[in-house]
Amino acid sequence: MRALCLDYELRTLVEREVSPAQPPSSGEVLLRIEEIGVCATDRELARFRFGVPPEGDSYLILGHEALAQVEWVGADVTTLHRGDWVTPLIRRNCAPQCGSCVTGRRDLCETGQYFERGINRAHGYFTECVTDPEADLLPVPESLLDVAVLAEPLSVVEKAIETAFRCHPLTPRTAIITGAGPVGLLAAFALQVRGLAVTVVSKEPEDHPRVALLRRAGVVYMRSQAPPPADIVMEASGAAEATLAALEWIAPHGVFILIGAPELDLPVPALRMILENLTVAGVVNAARQHFEAALYDLGNIPRPWLESLIERRPFDAWRDSLAAPAITPKTVHRVR
Repeated sequence: MRALCLDYELRTLVEREVSPAQPPSSGEVLLRIEEIGVCATDRELARFRFGVPPEGDSYLILGHEALAQVEWVGADVTTLHRGDWVTPLIRRNCAPQCGSCVTGRRDLCETGQYFERGINRAHGYFTECVTDPEADLLPVPESLLDVAVLAEPLSVVEKAIETAFRCHPLTPRTAIITGAGPVGLLAAFALQVRGLAVTVVSKEPEDHPRVALLRRAGVVYMRSQAPPPADIVMEASGAAEATLAALEWIAPHGVFILIGAPELDLPVPALRMILENLTVAGVVNAARQHFEAALYDLGNIPRPWLESLIERRPFDAWRDSLAAPAITPKTVHRVR
């Protein structure tokens, strides 16, 4: 069975043959992988900047944004059937489970000893078949199959939106997103359909396809000038310069959410935060409720916007995908 792997002995990314997936045990299903999305996390992994292989293995199978079909159902599986379509949760509980993991909030794991498929101590989905617990899979309606691979990146956006609305003391009406990558675009779309006036600030030239997509969606795009302050500001670029600039764009009572991961000691304006009731928060990963919200929003965001995000490639085109981002925001590989 072929798989795309990080080889930790040779320190290289390689396509290799791995053992076939094990038959499902009680509570598990065997999945045939249909599509895999590639993101900045995968590119960082491919440079060996982080990531850990499973215990006893010298390689890690990549891939954490997946659409799969149930091939074989184990005993005691009650909600899934052969032929069903699913997308997986990525983070898995620490063991023994902390209080957060026990309550289903593994995205808030207190020990840091969690497992993450395709990232940390657990093989991912950039292969032909895998076995997974039923409890870690979300059913995907057939009406969403063409965009369901976006559920994982959108789930992080959903967590960011939930956090922003929970922290804002009033009703947010305006939002600024920094960065026009997949997460930034999905955040813009998700906030747009909620009725907020959204501005995206990024470095793409005015004639870039991503800028055209934003304008078709009714989102304001700014490149060289500072936007008016907004109730919600989301940093999705991962760039230190953008993060520092965005701190100045928070309106009174506003919320600043870090989704990107800039290597930066953020100079928080303490007195202004007090006087203007500001909130600064960060989010990573997502809980089941955020994946469910993502699937819901994939059904609400106009389909042409979502389809314009995706470029599909065959399995063996992974070298180009992991070398650098494509012009199209989300590269998706067909596995079968």
